Amino acid sequence: MARRGRIKERGELSVKIVSYSVALFFIIASIIPLVWMISSSMKDNITIYSFPPKWVPEVPKTVSFTLNYDGADISKPEEYELDAMEAIWFTWKRMQNEAVGAMQVTGVKDGVVVYKASMPAYKFTVGRPFIVPTMVATHAVMKNKLAKIQDQKLTTFDFKGSDGGEYTGSTEIAAQLPEKAGHALKWLSESKVVKGKVQTISEVKDWRRLFDNYIVLWKMTGDDGKGTSIGFPHFLMNSVIVTGVTIVLQLLIGGTAGYALAHLVRSKLGTWLTLFFVATIMIPEIAILVPLYLTMDKLHLVNTLWGIILPHTAWGIVIFLFKGFFEQLPGELLQAGRIDGASEFRIFWRIIVPMSAPIFTVVAVMTFIAVWNEFLWPLVVARTQDVWTFTVALNDFQQRASLGANVIMSSLVIATIPLMLIITSCQKLIEKGVSFTGLKG
Repeated sequence: MARRGRIKERGELSVKIVSYSVALFFIIASIIPLVWMISSSMKDNITIYSFPPKWVPEVPKTVSFTLNYDGADISKPEEYELDAMEAIWFTWKRMQNEAVGAMQVTGVKDGVVVYKASMPAYKFTVGRPFIVPTMVATHAVMKNKLAKIQDQKLTTFDFKGSDGGEYTGSTEIAAQLPEKAGHALKWLSESKVVKGKVQTISEVKDWRRLFDNYIVLWKMTGDDGKGTSIGFPHFLMNSVIVTGVTIVLQLLIGGTAGYALAHLVRSKLGTWLTLFFVATIMIPEIAILVPLYLTMDKLHLVNTLWGIILPHTAWGIVIFLFKGFFEQLPGELLQAGRIDGASEFRIFWRIIVPMSAPIFTVVAVMTFIAVWNEFLWPLVVARTQDVWTFTVALNDFQQRASLGANVIMSSLVIATIPLMLIITSCQKLIEKGVSFTGLKG
């Protein structure tokens, strides 16, 4: 018996081709910026602007060089340290647009290793705006900055003196530096500021330094106004607290209000109240910024985390979404609860909430996206740095410390990770919640 084939509708193949093509286009359009952002977060500050664009970041190099002090009028540890700091900071300032991951200096005198000094790239990025903001290289500049370098432990300096052991490397001072050393290291060999003479130079690729832009964020610090330094983890924790508390309040207030409009208020009054909440969506945030600030000021909540949280605890769109979802739940279950003598509050917590995981997930994710990335309101209401969220802190660091685009990209990667984790883990609940809110096409 011949097997009958499935009846194919006319144009079915064309519809499939178009559907898959459109889906593929949007997938690629979404992935390309993400890949570029991750790649740029591991680049140096010049490669990120190169043309044509480089998708694969260049592996940073650790530059090691030896300074010879034979015949130099220098003997005290502080003099060697000053010379080592000048060799590292002034040279690196001229190499700041190259993929340098770390710099190591070895001081040698009369065949003995006198000191060793080193500094990774992230410490240079953190200290550059304060230590070497310009190209000026003099003893006076470094003497003024040396105390700050020591206090913040930006550079490691290990003075060995006469106990450093015999130097086993090349003993001939380089007459000409290798071409790969670059013009900055050639400047070091010709410098009249650094007393040591360049003896050897080597460059080795270091994969670990690819992630230094992320470490920079953790090392950037601000002042809480009381003389205490606070760093990026503090600002990130402020964002976590603000976002977490806001989500809880949105679910509580929006859920109870939506339940009341859907099942407790008369239909005509409920319709007008719903229209009122929906109308609030059309009011631009900038239009209520000043009245909102004055309200927070009257409540003495300016410069507090509660001042950032409270304006986001009851959105009209959230109440509208909850109402649309609750209206489609079976009313027989609610009636059964009322017959059994359960209060409306008990019905909400024992019947409505367990059945409404999809809409609660949708609202939580929507609130997270808006509050986690918000910048304007925290900037207005937060006066001191101890209540800044990470978005405000990044803006300040970018302006005050001249953070490069590569560091900003690393901050965007960190900000994107929680959102990606939430969306991928709650995808099914989000799809189900959207399909039952009354907003489906």
